[in-house]
Amino acid sequence: MSEELSLSGEEIREAVFARLENYKDMSFLEQYAMFMGKAQLLEFGLKGVLARKYSVPFESMEKWTLGKVKNELSKNGLREDFISYLSRVVDYRNYIAHELLANNAITQSLANFSPRKLYGNFYRGFFELEQIIFLFDWCEEHNCWD
Repeated sequence: MSEELSLSGEEIREAVFARLENYKDMSFLEQYAMFMGKAQLLEFGLKGVLARKYSVPFESMEKWTLGKVKNELSKNGLREDFISYLSRVVDYRNYIAHELLANNAITQSLANFSPRKLYGNFYRGFFELEQIIFLFDWCEEHNCWD
């Protein structure tokens, strides 16, 4: 009899918080670069899942965004819980890529807000990104995409 694989919320949280320790001594711009780089690596890994599981040619995905990749994975029936987490990451990634720097520059010029107010969405985005990367790695290791 085979055991069903599972992760508890606590196991995921512990792993994610341990991963977040890597960002502690980085400047804001280093964190920003790390976030964007990891988001791109996740996108590439997910394109690999599309190619491997659903026979989507890599060439056709060359210019796809993370959002497009998420939509294609969803359309092809990838596990809904993963797609739900990925949707949040796509939203944070879009905000961080397109609005965060400009919004923070404007906000800092108007008032002296705490880092929590200025970077709250950025930090939540980091948590979500590290969580989805952890889940991606776990699903790859255990072949649990269905």
